[in-house]
Amino acid sequence: MLHQASIIIPLHDNDGSDNAPVIERTIRSLIGAFGGATAWNAEGFWMNAEQRLYVEPVKVIVAAAPKTVEARSTLRGLAERLLDDTDQEAVFVSYPDGETEIVGR
Repeated sequence: MLHQASIIIPLHDNDGSDNAPVIERTIRSLIGAFGGATAWNAEGFWMNAEQRLYVEPVKVIVAAAPKTVEARSTLRGLAERLLDDTDQEAVFVSYPDGETEIVGR
């Protein structure tokens, strides 16, 4: 049985650069790992420690994945790679078991 998993990536990095190549690579990685993915544009809202509200355009990427340790590890690894490749402070990940995590630096 498969369950929904997702990763949310801002369209632009904190320094204003385009995250399109990182988004494309993430989609391809999810296709390779789970056989497919669906993505759509949305708006993300978050508040930092100083209570400043951020609003940014994001890409929500969803895949159907099994509830396995391997699937969870794959998703967390993608989030960690996103942090390495971008100027983001954190990445939102939803795992197939229903848990969510804000993977931060």
